[in-house]
Amino acid sequence: MYLNIKKIIALFLALIIITFSFSGCSLADKIYYIIFPDEVTEPVTEITTESTTESTTQITTEPTTHMTTEVTAIPTTEPTIPSTSHKETAEYEEEIKLWAKQDVNVREKPTTESKKLGTLHEGNGVVATAKTSNGWYKVIFEGGEAYIYYSYLTEKEPSRTVFASAEIVDPDTDSWYLLIVNKNKQIPADYVPKLVEVASSGKYLDYRVAPHYNEMYAAAKKDGITLTPYSGYRSYARQQRNYNDLTETYMSRYNLSRADAAAKAATVILPPGTSEHNLGLAMDICNTNSGFANQKEYKWLSEHAHEYGFILRYTAEKQSITGIIPEPWHWRYVGVEHAKAIKDSGLCLEEYVDMLGL
Repeated sequence: MYLNIKKIIALFLALIIITFSFSGCSLADKIYYIIFPDEVTEPVTEITTESTTESTTQITTEPTTHMTTEVTAIPTTEPTIPSTSHKETAEYEEEIKLWAKQDVNVREKPTTESKKLGTLHEGNGVVATAKTSNGWYKVIFEGGEAYIYYSYLTEKEPSRTVFASAEIVDPDTDSWYLLIVNKNKQIPADYVPKLVEVASSGKYLDYRVAPHYNEMYAAAKKDGITLTPYSGYRSYARQQRNYNDLTETYMSRYNLSRADAAAKAATVILPPGTSEHNLGLAMDICNTNSGFANQKEYKWLSEHAHEYGFILRYTAEKQSITGIIPEPWHWRYVGVEHAKAIKDSGLCLEEYVDMLGL
């Protein structure tokens, strides 16, 4: 009799398990449901999608990506911000002057996915009118509104060295294309030319020069030559940093005084405000290696650059006049008429301008 009862109980339990085998619950849940049916409720589903409507707000956390760097002659950087972070709620509404810590892209909207409007170069200033809730400054750029991420701007104005012996020259003269800058002639420390990118390279030249470089670039391409823009416009602050770094290098390498090291450095990298790169009138093409003079790109430039208004600025023959070591990579815009005249005469720019009485 006892054995029969055990069989009946076992059969009963088996029927219970089979009955609930398709309900989707765990075995423990099934048994709990049988014993305490009144305490079982509907399961709660966790919302994981992001959508905002007038009636409901559902939130999810998006991952924050690391900042990315666009490489130019000087690194141009900005953070990668999720495209959903486009809020433009101002934290303040007042104008303040800010300066770029390094070259940084300027965007149409406060996200790296929006259109790039240009580059604010290291040490150059910009007026900010507001700061968005996701960390972008709204700024005035080339006469319109734009955005730059806050971490690449500073309220501290960079120091600018003015050389007592240098004459301050006006870069906005009618004959701007023949303007000479060197250790004796310096542009104002706050001068920033209007710039245009050349050959989709991330390198910039004065807006009046860029079309001529692009024309020369296209012509060379047809001949199988790529005149890669290597270093064009350099800001005053960047030039000063380069010059100071080389001065420090020479002090350490040759055990020179600062004054002697600075003088030696000035034959390689001109002091800030005395370089044609600060004007946006010159481009270092392909590289800055002395061996460039043996490359096909140099040969093409030697034969054709004057047709587009460019001259080889620093040669060994004229070093005593220019004060600069030979730079076969450095090509300066002077206009087609003057480029042809300079090439035919064999004069350097200093000699040519002096001959014209400018």
